[in-house]
Amino acid sequence: MQNNLSTVLHRFCCSVVLAVVITSCGGSSEGVTDLETVAQIDTTDVITADEVLEVAIDPQQADLLDAANPQTLGGDAPVTEEQIIENVGSLLPSIFESETGVDPAYAQSGAALVQQLNESLVLPADIDVNFIDCGQANAFFVPAGVVGPGGAAVSENPAIFMCHELTELFGAFFGDLDQAFSASVFVLMHEIGHALVDQLSLPVLGIEESYVDGVAAVLLGESGMSEGSVLAGWFFGSQPDTPFTDSHRANPQRLGDLACWGVGADPSLLEKPIVNSIVQQLVLGGRNCPAEYTQQVEGLTDVLDSNIIGGLSGALSPQ
Repeated sequence: MQNNLSTVLHRFCCSVVLAVVITSCGGSSEGVTDLETVAQIDTTDVITADEVLEVAIDPQQADLLDAANPQTLGGDAPVTEEQIIENVGSLLPSIFESETGVDPAYAQSGAALVQQLNESLVLPADIDVNFIDCGQANAFFVPAGVVGPGGAAVSENPAIFMCHELTELFGAFFGDLDQAFSASVFVLMHEIGHALVDQLSLPVLGIEESYVDGVAAVLLGESGMSEGSVLAGWFFGSQPDTPFTDSHRANPQRLGDLACWGVGADPSLLEKPIVNSIVQQLVLGGRNCPAEYTQQVEGLTDVLDSNIIGGLSGALSPQ
């Protein structure tokens, strides 16, 4: 049975805890083995050279989607000579076969959003976006030149890895594949945020994890997809809290940020009673969600500047 957002949030408020087992990037590669066992989760780490997952990349098994070819997924936006000169890189999505139960259509939909974003972004180099089995529910960005165990290169290009297992986990958590996809799109945009920081040398004040949460919230918010930010925030907020040594905000704070920015972009989300309850608590704490979201939009617009064609509005909207 499909759940709406209010049902999911109500379940959490009643302390119905979904039990999952998962390892982080630095942990075991055995991954999700028992959905009845509780363990900590960390879905958005940027891994370092000594923590890289050994993810098998076999181009012969991939559905390679050429982001530079607008016909691949039906895009037909004209490319000017000036854009060809400046826009020498693209987000290059590849979909790999999965041993999970995830419908491949969800990876195809994620790849289509990547293609849509390509029409707005000007990049100095290609960035691979791999939808792939990782052995664990996770998502991460790997800069160019980072090598895995044994000296094997993970990717020739900077690369984002969106693990099929993460979509599977979101599906189990929400009980609704549409909501699972919305949350996974937030994670995808979070990882694209890491890639933009790396490739465009974006100035980051504070911790990068919070910064790219803002990038993802803006990319979704400016395309009418803010519910994905709130859903992802709710997922993070439902997990065991991270230690103070973690690079992410504490999970309840992360929920507060994403709920605030999601509602700041789309006030209609306040019609959902549980979302309204969360945001009312934020307001009582002194937060101004519309102002915070506007600040995020203005800040990202300023730093992207010449790297965003036509502005942020509708960057992910369907054609």
